Amino acid sequence: MKLIRIAWLCGWLLACTVGTVAAEDVRKTAEAGMLVTGSIEVNPDGSFHGYTLDQPEKLPPVVVSVIGQTLPTWKFDLSNAAAAVVTTRMSLRVVAKPMGEGNFQVGVQGATFGGRDAQNGPREDVVHSKQMAQPHYPQAAIAARVSGTAYLVLRVGRDGTVQDVIAEQVNLDQYGTQPEMKRYRKWLADASLDVARHWTFNVPSRGSQVNDPFWVIRVPVNFSLGTMGTRPAETPYGSWHAYIPGPRETPPWISKTLANESPDALPDGAVGGGDARLRLVTPLSGA
Repeated sequence: MKLIRIAWLCGWLLACTVGTVAAEDVRKTAEAGMLVTGSIEVNPDGSFHGYTLDQPEKLPPVVVSVIGQTLPTWKFDLSNAAAAVVTTRMSLRVVAKPMGEGNFQVGVQGATFGGRDAQNGPREDVVHSKQMAQPHYPQAAIAARVSGTAYLVLRVGRDGTVQDVIAEQVNLDQYGTQPEMKRYRKWLADASLDVARHWTFNVPSRGSQVNDPFWVIRVPVNFSLGTMGTRPAETPYGSWHAYIPGPRETPPWISKTLANESPDALPDGAVGGGDARLRLVTPLSGA
């Protein structure tokens, strides 16, 4: 963890309601996050071997420094004996939490593993998207200027259809009272669930998971509001994004791999099933 000062403390989060005392209590739970992608290498004994970051020149120096201090302390359990270094993609959620007087504590708070390199096509040994329509933005959320991200966990059957789905976590870009926040999260969760039930996927055609009775994946669904009449701008890689983290609700049928990973460490547009070859056993912040 590192302590830094960020100049944009004031006005960093949008209020949907008048700033009541109860709403301000919720606002104190806000944090600023950044998703950092790359690859990590793990030795056959589960110890750290090395890592690379995507576009490190676009990342704040403090983020590069925190990652560089944290990852070498990590230890993994490997599901099978390995004769060589295991390499896997990773996505990290680096978080800056306000500590008062303009100070923020920065650390790695979430991680997911697996996936594919951006330049490569879909892998045949994991579940990947086939047809995934976008949800309709709830009118109530538009009227209230509510935005955020719903993180879904889906159970996919052998025919590629969705057998079950749950909104595991919903992070919001606005704050209000606790009842208001609950209502905002439900708007985004319900819209995500309605469309996700009709998604279809390509299931593994080779590899260790090919004969599984079903597969469990995680998918983030982002709801962004732009200026009226314009497309919402994507958050540039290496930029901080302020939000209120939502509570996590984990389904009983989630895989051990995904249960051990962080819902909101998955980038928008990704389909994550984790990497069943390894499991992080040390704390995210380091041993």
